[in-house]
Amino acid sequence: MDERQWFDQLYHAHIDLLFRLGRRLLPESEDALLDILQEVFLAAWGKRAQLMHHPNPGGWLVEALKFRVMSARTKSQRKTLREAYSLDEEDSAAPVSEKELSPEQSAILAGHMHKLRELLGEENADIFIAWALEGRSAAEIAAAHGLTASCVWMRISRSRKKLAAHPELFYILLVMLTGFSARSL
Repeated sequence: MDERQWFDQLYHAHIDLLFRLGRRLLPESEDALLDILQEVFLAAWGKRAQLMHHPNPGGWLVEALKFRVMSARTKSQRKTLREAYSLDEEDSAAPVSEKELSPEQSAILAGHMHKLRELLGEENADIFIAWALEGRSAAEIAAAHGLTASCVWMRISRSRKKLAAHPELFYILLVMLTGFSARSL
């Protein structure tokens, strides 16, 4: 059996299962799911030499699908958060804090943000928030702050160590800003 026949059999044997699983993992967007399925099978084609000898290529496909769905959901959440707090677009939707936080919660959040900035310092707090809550890469942060990526990673590491002694501060900020979990301390 040549590679093309093997791949066709793999596709036809698993596409229905992957689609059903994907619908459960990503029910809000069939278009996004179809894009992810295409990515999974493109990755499988790229790894066909290894997968032809893999003991469970269907399991590999399922894991690849789950990974890509989780990645897409995380990117979508980060994008939504960035858009909500963007100052670039005047007619964009109101920030999350205006939609979901009461005035009392906003005051509490402001107090915790002040504590975070005192603990980490202004620039290190900005770097940590950009990485942990906004999902920006070290390279993006480095460019914005005129630093090297390794310097950014060092500052993130130091901030994580400082926040480890004050986990309640980080978790309160996280829940209030996003409602989602982020990278662990």
